[in-house]
Amino acid sequence: SSPAFGELNDYYLFYLKSKSSKEALLQMWGEELKREESVFEVFTCYITGQLNRNGHKVMCLPWNDEPLAPETNLLKDELEKVNRRGVLTINSQPNINGKPSTDAVVGWGPAGGYVFQKAYLEFFTSSENVNALLKVLKKYEPRVNYHIVNVHGRNLTNAHEMQPNAVTWGIFPGREIVQPTVVDPVSFMYWKDEAFALWIEQWAKLYEDESPSRMIIKYIHDNYFLVNLVDNDFPLKSCLWQVLDDMFELLDAPLETLADGMPGDGSHGDGSHGDGTLAE
Repeated sequence: SSPAFGELNDYYLFYLKSKSSKEALLQMWGEELKREESVFEVFTCYITGQLNRNGHKVMCLPWNDEPLAPETNLLKDELEKVNRRGVLTINSQPNINGKPSTDAVVGWGPAGGYVFQKAYLEFFTSSENVNALLKVLKKYEPRVNYHIVNVHGRNLTNAHEMQPNAVTWGIFPGREIVQPTVVDPVSFMYWKDEAFALWIEQWAKLYEDESPSRMIIKYIHDNYFLVNLVDNDFPLKSCLWQVLDDMFELLDAPLETLADGMPGDGSHGDGSHGDGTLAE
């Protein structure tokens, strides 16, 4: 089971159980997984609403037990593209600059106000992708804040380790600014434990011990990183999709351009903060 799992108390684990039956989950997520790309397909079907290869609709994921939020439709094309290539998104929001609080898609709070958001992406992806991403992110600082962790405690960030970053806020008549959502680096490290545990507790355990399907999910759990990206320039078009396009372009380039600074080798490769060590 997950190395992080023993660090979670029973109260926390109560929330790891899906509302769906094992049979329904297998229909959605695959009776049998052949390769990592089989997992990419599940995420992509969840984003697009398309039927999976067995003719079933993917209505949930371990990290999202409900259908997609309406605002996610604003990002659907971009999300489909990156999930197909192994950027497995579990949370996202578009940038919003002063939309009415009554807006049918992104509005919230009392009428007469205006809402704001920074573009945000949270996803799992491979160490190879993270290596390329770290190289690309150098040219987007300080506009883009990132926090990248794995299940072993490897921790890479260019943000202050204790400072939350507001990503959603609203201004309403006769009230102070309301700030309902922040990206908090401390909370993210706690969430990391649960986020990785869900790979094992909800998905891997659907399959027999040592089965190829279970081993694929365990490999992702053991080797992928959890990443969050925030584009701080909310009045501008989000640059996060360009960041990922640049990452894919680098990955598609000749191998020598990716030769140094792998995230698992004890070097940051990017001058970022973090402890530079892998926990045993």
